[in-house]
Amino acid sequence: MSFDETQNRWDTFLNKITKRFEEILDKAEVALPLVFEATDLEVNTFLNAWQGIYSQASDLIYKIEDTWYEKVQETFENVGIEFGSKPLNQERNKGLLIKFDLEQKLKSYEVKIFSNVANTLLVAVKDILSKDFCCTQCQAKLPVKDNFFRSYYCTCEYCQTVNTFEPGTKARNVEHFTLDALGEEAALQHYLQYEHYKFQNYLHNKKVYKKEELTSEYQKYVEAFLKKRIEIIPEYNDRYEKDLIAKMALID
Repeated sequence: MSFDETQNRWDTFLNKITKRFEEILDKAEVALPLVFEATDLEVNTFLNAWQGIYSQASDLIYKIEDTWYEKVQETFENVGIEFGSKPLNQERNKGLLIKFDLEQKLKSYEVKIFSNVANTLLVAVKDILSKDFCCTQCQAKLPVKDNFFRSYYCTCEYCQTVNTFEPGTKARNVEHFTLDALGEEAALQHYLQYEHYKFQNYLHNKKVYKKEELTSEYQKYVEAFLKKRIEIIPEYNDRYEKDLIAKMALID
C-alpha cells in the first residue's frame, strides 16, 4: 500500500466518523424534545436519554485517536513514513483537529439542548404555579414573579391580605438544572475559547498560550456562569466569591 492509498483510507475514515457524528446529533434534535414532552417535562428521563446520545457521540470522537495509535500510524510507517517526520505529524494532526472540532460541537449542542429544556421548564412551571397561587382570603389570582424559586410575600391588591408564595417541589427540583443550563449557555463562548487555548498548546507541544491567558479565559467562563445564576436567583450573589473560588480550583 502506498502513502496516497493510506492517506485516502485515513481521510475516508475521518469523513465517516464526522458523518456518523452529525447523524447522531440530527436524530437527537428530533428525539429529545419528544422524550421531554412525553414524560411531562421530567428532567431525569431527559438526562438519561441525553447520556445515551452523549456516549454514542463521545465513543465516535475517541475512536479517532484510538484508531490512529492502533492501526493508522503503523500503516504509515510501513510505507516508509518515519516516526516524528513532518508528513506523519500532519496526518496525526489532521485527526486531532477533527476530534477537537467534534468535541466543541458536542459541547455546544449539549449546552443548546439543555438551555432549551431549561427555558421550557421555566415557562411551564411558572404557568403551573400561576394557576395555584391565589389569595388565602378572597381567592383572587396572584401574580407569580419570574424569580419563583424562592419563597416571598405578596400583598393581594383586592383585599390587602399578605400571602406567602411557596415554589413547591417541582420548582425546587428543577432549580439547579435550570440554573446550570442557562449559566453554561451564558458562558459558552469563554469555555470554548479556553478549550481552544488548551488544544493549541497540546497540538504544538508548547505554550502557545501562557498559563495566565488560560486562567483569565477560564475565569471569564466562571464569572459569566455565576452571574447568570445570580440574574435568575439574586440571593446567589451572597455566595458569589465562595462559588468563584470553588470553581476556579477546578481549572485543569
